[in-house]
Amino acid sequence: MCVSMYEIREGVESFSTRSCEYTSDVVRYLAMNYYDSLSRSYRELYGSEQIAKYSVAVRARQGGKILDIGCGIGLLYGFLVKKFRASPELYIGIDISSRSLRKLRSTYGRSGLVEVIAADVGHPPLREKSRFTHIYSFTLYTCRYGDIQAVLSRVDLDFAEEVVLTIMCSDGEPMCPEGFVNVGRLSRIEILCIRVPPGGFEPPTPRSPKDLQPGALPG
Repeated sequence: MCVSMYEIREGVESFSTRSCEYTSDVVRYLAMNYYDSLSRSYRELYGSEQIAKYSVAVRARQGGKILDIGCGIGLLYGFLVKKFRASPELYIGIDISSRSLRKLRSTYGRSGLVEVIAADVGHPPLREKSRFTHIYSFTLYTCRYGDIQAVLSRVDLDFAEEVVLTIMCSDGEPMCPEGFVNVGRLSRIEILCIRVPPGGFEPPTPRSPKDLQPGALPG
């Protein structure tokens, strides 16, 4: 099986596998170790970058039930708590890095209802028709890695008010998965995708990173 993994960030080549010698199990192992190694320094290295994405993309309401796919050390949870000055009604984070999840627990484990799951997002241990008001995934899926449908097939999409994810692609044009629209670029290699709700909406024209400002998503 040919697997190409994680052109994660512009200018970062340390975790990119493009050879057919890697199986999906090996790639998951590499991902786990890579993010385990970053767990202590991730906030300092990438915290401001991720918070900027949340400011643009996240429209969660106070009291929402949040699913954070690829939650890492819990930066999104921290953003929500600061935004509302209160914890969400429910927050569930899924990540393959156990060290990142330990960091999340140690930082936020006593504030509100926080549950974390150490798992491969390709096989999420969620009950069928799990209900979340808001579903997010940032800096996880690439043009070669990950299938958001593996998660979406386990949740009640009719219940969800918002489903937002980013897609990265360093050597091609990133495209949103079926059922999502591209609402703009977050960087040269990363686009912001939002699921089209049952009623639909007129998607805005994709914009450049400098034009994609907080509140730009359709209301």
